[in-house]
Amino acid sequence: MKTSLYCIITLSALLSSTAFAKPFQQEELVNLSINIKNIPQRKDNESTAEVEIALLANAAQWQLEQAPFKVIRLPANNTELSHTFARLPAGRYALFAFFDANNNQQLDEDWLGIPEEAFAFSGMSSLGQDLKFIEASFIVSEKGQTKTLTLIEMN
Repeated sequence: MKTSLYCIITLSALLSSTAFAKPFQQEELVNLSINIKNIPQRKDNESTAEVEIALLANAAQWQLEQAPFKVIRLPANNTELSHTFARLPAGRYALFAFFDANNNQQLDEDWLGIPEEAFAFSGMSSLGQDLKFIEASFIVSEKGQTKTLTLIEMN
């Protein structure tokens, strides 16, 4: 008898809690605007230089073990440019950008591994530190959020 009563009470509680549960909502989609500053200018007028911006969504992408969540390549015609990643799932992201002077789709390095092209990443406060994804990342939870990266040159 106690078991039947317990089952009835439990079933009743489950049914009443689902009746008042929030209706299913679609995942919130947000926009993330990126401003890139300090883009080097080429002396030749027919330059094919581009800026690559990678949006990274997890530590494996940050460590280059997976492809980035999103990548965009834009002509490097000015010292600054902007791009909006539209309709992203709200969440944690990191950014990496570089000036691809020779348009070979990679960040060129010298024989010591020092970048020869200008670059920047989110969370970069000083050079020489080994940032982890969690330190470089930020939460995107509001529509219209903007991040600015300033490219630096090592040579």
